[in-house]
Amino acid sequence: MDDSTKTGVLNALAHASIDRRRLLRSAGMLGLSAALAGRFGMDPALAADFDWKKHAGTKLSILMTGDENDHRALADMLPKFTEETGMEMEITSPALGALIEKTLQNLKADKSSFELIEYLGFLTTQQVGGGYYEQLNAYIDDPSKTPPDWDIADFLPPAMANVGIFDMATGTVGQGKDIYGIPGLHSGSVIYFYRKDLFDAAGLKPAATWDEFKAAAEKLNSDDVAGCSFIGANDFSLAAVDWYTRFITTGGKLMTGSPKEKNFMPQVNSPEGIGALQMLIDLLPYAPKNVTKYGFAENVDGFSTGKIAQMIFWSTIAGPILNGENSMVADKTGTGPVPAKPGETPRAIQGGWGVAIPKNADPAKKDAAWLALTWMTSKDFNKYEVEKYQIDASRTSAFTDPDLVAKLPYLPDALKAASTAEIIPTSLIPEFFQLNDMMNVEFNAALIGQQDAKTACEKVQKQWEDALRKAGHLA
Repeated sequence: MDDSTKTGVLNALAHASIDRRRLLRSAGMLGLSAALAGRFGMDPALAADFDWKKHAGTKLSILMTGDENDHRALADMLPKFTEETGMEMEITSPALGALIEKTLQNLKADKSSFELIEYLGFLTTQQVGGGYYEQLNAYIDDPSKTPPDWDIADFLPPAMANVGIFDMATGTVGQGKDIYGIPGLHSGSVIYFYRKDLFDAAGLKPAATWDEFKAAAEKLNSDDVAGCSFIGANDFSLAAVDWYTRFITTGGKLMTGSPKEKNFMPQVNSPEGIGALQMLIDLLPYAPKNVTKYGFAENVDGFSTGKIAQMIFWSTIAGPILNGENSMVADKTGTGPVPAKPGETPRAIQGGWGVAIPKNADPAKKDAAWLALTWMTSKDFNKYEVEKYQIDASRTSAFTDPDLVAKLPYLPDALKAASTAEIIPTSLIPEFFQLNDMMNVEFNAALIGQQDAKTACEKVQKQWEDALRKAGHLA
């Protein structure tokens, strides 16, 4: 996150009625000076006449992901939600493709069937930037509508920048003071998972560089345990996790220029782009036999049953590996930052979701929807979902909770990754998924031996340039 984006987050938080102490804490997380943050200090909000049961009897509906356990955590807590608020909530939770389609249908309709919608940060530009969601500043600033202990400064600033803050005038994510979504029900990034017992037995240290990752994969590979694994299928995370992490941590810069200036040029066929794909190809001899068909489930199941020695992965997806109830290697697994080329900073892609109120939702239910939104993004709820499902937190307090850290020791590494993650530049335009799909098709073809890394990257480069020109982002 650059300094202008950090300042934008502080601007937004400062206009959201948080006290100066918490604002300074957010500034520290962003790496900004207290003097700069102090310019935005505000008095704490008063509890006023806040009432959890102000909208008792209201029935609400939420459209959300059915792929990442968010819906399970919310369903578990619905009885408590009804007890504490007097409201009822109906959950609709399709898989990602159907979710995106259903979301756009509702946002573009005369009236949304849902009072709350959960959306991927990769779609902030498309959905928030499209003007489909209510601006939330007035709700946040009103102590009669927002719980006094909700604590907006506790949300991870990169998550707020990714899904919450948007400058409509410039079409820029993470800039300005206007808030349209709240991070939730989880955020997060990518970390390194490795088998401590296998590394110790082989006299190896956890890989800090990609060369060390490959060397460990070769040394630890056996008939019983693959030396490493990765997303090898024609899958969203082949490009977004395994290729992109290697790409940026070896010095790659995905895009140059700007969509607004119509010179938004990809660098997929750069030496770093080709090299990142070649790294994956070079790991094939030490990966599971069918790794070119591996997505989330295959990797998590393989690691949890002791068949994989190391991998980089979404911490919110692979978190159950550290849960002894779900994993045979929970006490044998270590975590750390992703490897990087010497001189490069370990970092990966910014992930996570936001929740917002559609502009075309029933006006009579919008205040109730906001109340429900604060309830499901509270500290208590965030702690529950992390503990029960190892879903990555959206709040600093959940990542740092002593009881949770004792039970789930990967959380400090996950927090560091989430705090340093990068918003992938292609998510700043509506065509993100289209571009990602093109990349995954060609990269998977390279992994199954149909073409080499250079050819795959050059094909993606051409396809991206054509798509960007058609969309008006590249002259």
